[in-house]
Amino acid sequence: MAFGMPETATADFADRIQYDANAGRMFRIDFDMATGEKTPVDITTPPPQFAVDFGSLEIGYGHYSATGPEFHLVPEGQPLPAQPTELDEKGRPKFRQVFRLKLYGKVLGGMREWSSAAKCVLHQVEELYTQFKAAPEAAQGRIPIVTMTKTLPVTMGKGQRQRTVYAPCFVINKWTDRVAAMGPRTVPPPKPPGATANPVSYPAKQPPSNTSPIDDDEIPF
Repeated sequence: MAFGMPETATADFADRIQYDANAGRMFRIDFDMATGEKTPVDITTPPPQFAVDFGSLEIGYGHYSATGPEFHLVPEGQPLPAQPTELDEKGRPKFRQVFRLKLYGKVLGGMREWSSAAKCVLHQVEELYTQFKAAPEAAQGRIPIVTMTKTLPVTMGKGQRQRTVYAPCFVINKWTDRVAAMGPRTVPPPKPPGATANPVSYPAKQPPSNTSPIDDDEIPF
């Protein structure tokens, strides 16, 4: 159950990332304002590094079509929206569980949005989110800078319907502050490990040695 959502089977964003689970490749989708054309740029090699803004993580349901995605999302931690009841041509739910995140990095050309409904991707991002929530830096309001180090083959289906997809693997390298361009934080920082239910005043901490703030005018990684 990814992000607590039961297993089930708007407008398009120009500045976005796309992960192809069938090929195990990550693409930056570049948009030409003059022509309206979208060009996928493979950024899988060398291993891409970018900041992941879990402060704006959204989950819910989405449908991808030729005209763009349609989402029904809420900030993580809030009650899930109702899953739309529309079915596809095979009688399966058209809207599947999805996540949406903001990413930031030099290999992305700045800020991008990333969403996916692929189960192998959902589970890997949820695992990364679990690691994030357990880290003391996350309780300080920081976000991780991660590297997609490799992909792992995952076998799905049985018999003639069996196929192999590729799950992305992420490693947290260091931590950084959120940039202003990421907008207001909609998902609060997790409580510090061992925090009690009663309000506690925590002294200000110096950033750890592997923390580097992001400069809006210069992407340092």
